[in-house]
Amino acid sequence: MNAGSSPGTPSRPSASRPLHVAALSVLLAGFGWTGSAFAIENESSDSTTLPGAPRLLPSDTLAYVRLDDADDLREDLRNSSMGRMLNDPKMRPFADEFYVTARELFDRISDEVGVSLDELLAIPHGQVAIAVHPAKPLDEDDKPELDFDDEDDDTRQRRMETLRRREAYSFGGTLIIDAGEHIDSLMSIVDRLQQRATEGPFRLRTKKVDGTEVTRLLPSRPGRMPIEFFEKENTLVIGVGHRSAQDVLDHWNGESDEPTLAENATFGTMISRCVGAEETRPQLTFFVDPHSIIDRVVKRSGSLTAGLFWPVFQELGASRIGGIAGSSFRGGDVFEGIAHYHINIQPPRDGVLGVLRPETGDTSPPNWVPASVSGYTSIHWDIAQTYTNLSKIFERFQGQEALKNAVETPLKTRLGVELQEDVIDNLTGRVIRAAWMEMPIRFNSGVNVFAFELSDTIKAKSVIAKVRDRMPNALTVETVGGHVVYRLRGPGPNFPENMRRPEPSLVILGDWLVYADSTKFIEKASLAAGGNLPRLVDLPEYGLVSGELGGQLKGESPFLLSFLKGSDSIRVIYDLAKDENSRNALRHAGEGNVVARKFSELLDRNELPPFSEFEKYFAPTGVFGYDEPDGIHFGFYTLRADPIEDEDKE
Repeated sequence: MNAGSSPGTPSRPSASRPLHVAALSVLLAGFGWTGSAFAIENESSDSTTLPGAPRLLPSDTLAYVRLDDADDLREDLRNSSMGRMLNDPKMRPFADEFYVTARELFDRISDEVGVSLDELLAIPHGQVAIAVHPAKPLDEDDKPELDFDDEDDDTRQRRMETLRRREAYSFGGTLIIDAGEHIDSLMSIVDRLQQRATEGPFRLRTKKVDGTEVTRLLPSRPGRMPIEFFEKENTLVIGVGHRSAQDVLDHWNGESDEPTLAENATFGTMISRCVGAEETRPQLTFFVDPHSIIDRVVKRSGSLTAGLFWPVFQELGASRIGGIAGSSFRGGDVFEGIAHYHINIQPPRDGVLGVLRPETGDTSPPNWVPASVSGYTSIHWDIAQTYTNLSKIFERFQGQEALKNAVETPLKTRLGVELQEDVIDNLTGRVIRAAWMEMPIRFNSGVNVFAFELSDTIKAKSVIAKVRDRMPNALTVETVGGHVVYRLRGPGPNFPENMRRPEPSLVILGDWLVYADSTKFIEKASLAAGGNLPRLVDLPEYGLVSGELGGQLKGESPFLLSFLKGSDSIRVIYDLAKDENSRNALRHAGEGNVVARKFSELLDRNELPPFSEFEKYFAPTGVFGYDEPDGIHFGFYTLRADPIEDEDKE
């Protein structure tokens, strides 16, 4: 880096795009191929004296993501199901070709970025963190001069007020990357960023802080944010906003008395709630303060409408959303990955938050859910109280009985149905969402299934009869698998022939009102209910999940539990990739899109292995959730896949 300064010059269009490409590449270097696993602890990694990011970032940080150790993550990914799949001898040729294609595409911008794809992906070494926080205003001596030529006093005053408001509520950002021995590759990207910036509307300044050179790119135009960065002990810190990087350096050197994120009580409490039952260090942590972000955006905008409505939403409870935090882990004998997310909600839970009314109860699949479903979710919810609180919110904005006039009265007039008495009061509060794949595979093969547990099935049939009387042409009756099915009107005659034709239907199975848009699924559900088809509840993988999740729930009763077969979603992509019509569409798209063309050529050159070579690497995944006095906690899990090698089958 050259110390000194260079005067700002007018921005040139040719410099704008490379500047953004270079800046994006710095972010990609931090998060590049590492996927989605990150970490939580404040302690530093063993390979560097770099403190944990929360000890370097400001206490009023608004959003934060931290990867604990990129090298450890690479090793974990190599040993993961996906890593083993890519290294499978039967998959390796296709995976190598895929990477070559990606590298050829990246070569188109590598000259502007300054590194190759291989060099870029190798950059992250240890800790990587990115944060958004309030930006400090520039010192008066560093601010660009305001040009008020040809402006009258009123226009000048409005412009100055806008600039003051935006400066007071602007956002800054900080990126920390421990690059280890690859620091030179990372700094070459930064060199390009600096070059492009100084060719545009930025002035270069440098200074020494305790022996470390801090480079500052000061804007030559009002309203732009300064950029600053430094490199220390093979770590790059780049910030947007006044002192964004220097403040990190001061904390690192122990020369700052300003509080850090690690001293933020709300942050510490929420992160501690996301540790879970794992003994290993989490690889990812994140924290978001949505209320403070929205509040700052509203004040920065100066919008009269937003300024009027935002205080009302705050009064209705939005201000009691303390934040969202999460952590992610890999490793374990049963679960390959576990993530914990916590939404902090300060009591009382009323106003807007009054609609959040989860309850606890049985989450096991009913007998009518066949083992062939690709996804299953069970939710317990206080629907009646949610509707009551929603009505109060409507009345706040639209007057007395606003929701009743908008929903209940029209429903009574048109269908003769009392929403609360005939519908809501007849629901237990348990809702199931399921997914099923109807063969052959098409773009819309996924069947949507929703089911509501009933208190009184006879009353439900009576309500359906009322609707039939009022709308005889919209609801017809059939018998499927020995059960009465109420068929709703489907798509018209112009529906595409190569798509699955939805058949929206209702059926009562036991105590459940089931909606599905496939008659074939209703047939499967009827057989499962009668014990003539395998059920999800008896599936070994489901039993394993339900048994192992106890440790993750820590004694809490869940209101939400889902179980998803990862291989089914991959099956859709696989079959579409093999389908000749899909390939023709990709070839056609490739005529005007280089990315589509490259991947079309990739598929043409390589025959996909049998689906069984993919399927064995994708284990079930899912979600669980439980309610707490201080918020709602969610967990995401992935079972560990244990592929059976060919020699083991013999």
